[in-house]
Amino acid sequence: MKFHIFNPENDLALADGNANYFAPSAAMSIAHDLATLPLWFAAPEDTVMLPSLEHTVYRNSMAEHFDIPSAYSCAFQNDITEVAPWGWSRQIQRRLQVMGFDEWLLPGNETVDRIREMSNRRTAITILEKLSQRGVDTPPMPCYFTKPEDVANFINSRDRCVVKAPWSGSGKGIAWGIGRVEPPMENFYTGIIRRQGGVVCEHFLEKEVEFAMEFRAGANGVSFAGYSLFTSFKGVYSGNILATDSDIEDFIGSYIPKEQLHNVRRELCEILTTLFIPVGYTGFMGIDMMIYNVNGKHRLNPCMELNLRMNMGMVARRIFDTRIAPSAKGVYKVMFFKNKGEALEMHDDYNARYGLRIVDDWIENGYINFNPVTPDTRYVAFAIIGDDAQNVGSLYFNRQE
Repeated sequence: MKFHIFNPENDLALADGNANYFAPSAAMSIAHDLATLPLWFAAPEDTVMLPSLEHTVYRNSMAEHFDIPSAYSCAFQNDITEVAPWGWSRQIQRRLQVMGFDEWLLPGNETVDRIREMSNRRTAITILEKLSQRGVDTPPMPCYFTKPEDVANFINSRDRCVVKAPWSGSGKGIAWGIGRVEPPMENFYTGIIRRQGGVVCEHFLEKEVEFAMEFRAGANGVSFAGYSLFTSFKGVYSGNILATDSDIEDFIGSYIPKEQLHNVRRELCEILTTLFIPVGYTGFMGIDMMIYNVNGKHRLNPCMELNLRMNMGMVARRIFDTRIAPSAKGVYKVMFFKNKGEALEMHDDYNARYGLRIVDDWIENGYINFNPVTPDTRYVAFAIIGDDAQNVGSLYFNRQE
């Protein structure tokens, strides 16, 4: 039996590096509200940590329609053979130790520290360099700088660029250069260098499409696990298209040759195996990619970023592959609501407007929420399946018409 726990604050814990790191309230709100997400990507025979009665009630209501994991209790402790958090850091390692999990179930300090080092954004540079050495077309190579003056020279020498912290949460730790260094930007990168040792500087690319290749690392190497076609705003994830890998590949193939995708996939499997077998990491990882425009021509950035953990794109992939009728399409979204009651209002509206149609345990049409929605809920993960999904709006559906 595998034990799952949703700890989305892990990126922040990696940035801090301390086993006793305490996440801010916003991160803990996400962790609480979306704690049921592993119910939708874990195997039915697994068990999931649920923090409250409302989560267990939600789980039991969904179990009436779907074969999903059980809610974890201490009675299962002796049956656990593997522990699978959203991501690994010293913080979650310590938390699981306090919960009483045997040491043999957890990676050692050296392994966790190697995972942290490989989660550094400069690993994307290493992957890009290895792809380039193998003959893969790559964009202008990003740079990793440890001196503020080098960052300033990079920013001043180009009209636009992107400066990133080595470790940060979604949408955080990213700043946009505009051809000159102004005080806010200088404060940003000098502070990051002081705390984390350096920054990654990237050339600005005219984005057209964002997507990811998902991979799974096991004892025998890294294998391809599917595509993720997603949208984001200012680096913050907003949602995924729910469709077959074949349909997503056809969509991406309308921009670049499919053969190029297949070649990159093969090369990445080999590169990632070489990089991560020595680390001892097992589990999912995602490589964010971009179709960008250069003088009217589409090109592929085959490695914008490595997410060395479970990720929303893989959640969407698993939901589609295991819960949604293969002939259907849809959108998966995660939304934040500033005020109490707004999430429940949307939930009730979508339930009334779209309903839900399940046939032989497969979702064919309608709206489904993947976490409980109460008057206090601020974050909701949900999907809209079928023709109504187009009303939510997406580049994918617009291009298919």
